[in-house]
Amino acid sequence: MTTTLPWDGILMPREAYGPAAVKARDSLTDAAAQGDWRRALSQVRNDYTVGVNTWKIGGESMFTPLHHAAYLGAPRETVQELLSLGGVRSLPTAHGETPYQLAKRRGHDHLLDMLDPYYRPGTPLGDNLEAVNQHVNTTLAELTAEFRGDHQLRTFDVRLISEEGGPDEAWFTAPGMYGGIRIGMFWGRAHLEYNSRLGDSYVVVGPEGSAYVSRSKRALPTR
Repeated sequence: MTTTLPWDGILMPREAYGPAAVKARDSLTDAAAQGDWRRALSQVRNDYTVGVNTWKIGGESMFTPLHHAAYLGAPRETVQELLSLGGVRSLPTAHGETPYQLAKRRGHDHLLDMLDPYYRPGTPLGDNLEAVNQHVNTTLAELTAEFRGDHQLRTFDVRLISEEGGPDEAWFTAPGMYGGIRIGMFWGRAHLEYNSRLGDSYVVVGPEGSAYVSRSKRALPTR
């Protein structure tokens, strides 16, 4: 079964969200920050408005529950539960630290083996990774330009959908953009599928650049 990472890639202020969404996300991230894992895990399992990779709207750190667990040195059982619910090891904070890096900096060695990400064969690394990410984010900026106004984009890293056992794809939502943008990784290249005024289209993004491809009822490749 395909698993999807919801990606709030447009950094909008708190007032742009409904009160219920703000309250739910605050409740989850506050519980995690306090180490109240019973409440945090219950909310992830039962509240469809939040997810295990949720961060606080307008927050400066962009910690998810997994970041808080790494920072606080939560029990291994808690971290395993967060991972089983879809926690992404490669997701950085606003300051660029992954859960692994947070746990290492804080001396929580009991979590390092669980938080060290490993990737599917064919995942671009090194210079190829940097090039793919640059082209992906340039393309996302182009596709969302008319919908995001003055709001900034949060940088997307294709490793977020390349972890062994992690999400298979991401779903980038843009207010006012019909359907959003689906991002998948196939054979070392990112495929961005979206709906344009001319019909469904997708962009193939590799280290060498981006190629826009129109399509008609053609599904993305399968892994």
